[in-house]
Amino acid sequence: MSSVEKVVEQSLLYDYYGELLTAHQRRIYEAAVFENLSLGEIAQESGISRQGVHDLLRRCDAKLAQYEDSLHLLERHEKNKTLCESIERTAAELEAMHHALDTDPQERSLCSLEAAGDPTSYEQQKADEEQVLDFLLAQIRQLLEEI
Repeated sequence: MSSVEKVVEQSLLYDYYGELLTAHQRRIYEAAVFENLSLGEIAQESGISRQGVHDLLRRCDAKLAQYEDSLHLLERHEKNKTLCESIERTAAELEAMHHALDTDPQERSLCSLEAAGDPTSYEQQKADEEQVLDFLLAQIRQLLEEI
């Protein structure tokens, strides 16, 4: 894992579980992760040794990871984010289909067929469209249930 990925992971875990750390742990952790201070700078500011800062940061990382292992809030957030993106894509597909129905020349000619006395083709086209729309709506409902 790259250092950037590690900082992102630490930040996300801290966002979810940081309040479960003590005030002292939060100050040290924020100085290291968010302010990017060195161990020596943090040690000098807090009046503890560099080794003490290092050990405290490792314990905080382990504690935050343990909270995630037990509660899975970050995991659920990522899953919900993926599902919401999928719902947005499906909704965009529905919108595109609706727009195509409104502007498609073939659809207009099918309406003309109905007016000219060929309701079978028009009804079949409408049934096909409803089947596709029902399928997409079922997908959206399924995704919403998973959230």
